[in-house]
Amino acid sequence: MQLVRYEQARQALAECHKVDEVKDIRDKAEAMAAYARQAKDQDLIQYATEIKVRAERRCGELLSTTEKNKGATVPGTNRGTTRSDDSTASPTLADMGLTKDESSRYQQLAAMPTEHFETAVATAKATAGEVTTAFMLREAKKQKPVPQPVKGKKAEAMRQELKEAQQRGVSMASTYARLLLQTVTVQDVFSEQEIELFMQVESAIRQRIAEVTLSSA
Repeated sequence: MQLVRYEQARQALAECHKVDEVKDIRDKAEAMAAYARQAKDQDLIQYATEIKVRAERRCGELLSTTEKNKGATVPGTNRGTTRSDDSTASPTLADMGLTKDESSRYQQLAAMPTEHFETAVATAKATAGEVTTAFMLREAKKQKPVPQPVKGKKAEAMRQELKEAQQRGVSMASTYARLLLQTVTVQDVFSEQEIELFMQVESAIRQRIAEVTLSSA
């Protein structure tokens, strides 16, 4: 019976194309989770909390689409909103019964790659017995963007600049590395963005050194 309800809820979320419809499923799942905790029904807790988080992710997907299509008619709510010129307006977060914080959190969940999201859901159920939004958001922050290599004319121009500097007896790579090392050494506090960039730099350096070493072997 639990599996049937789970599959039905997943199907309902997939078929929802309005934010307030998804929010309704999310709110009902939250109420069900609260009841399950009182009844100490562990299976129902897992089911309800997972559906709640999946609804938040689906909501984030719809909100993300809304952001990308501002100016167009967006199927975000069933409540009609019109401008003074009688043209259909995009619904606001208030129209959809959401706060800016909720919109941000749900879109963070939506941005998680499917494999990462599913793994995080399974981990939460196995370790905590339920799937919380807080846990999923922590997992979302672990997903680091993959550094993209510079290509085309820009890459060629950079190679030429580095080559000319080496011919003059100047190593631009060493100069940049020393500057970065000095900055990291003297700075007391790092922002999340700085930490993320430093991690990308470290990853790119290790990968590039390995590639150069292999090619010269």
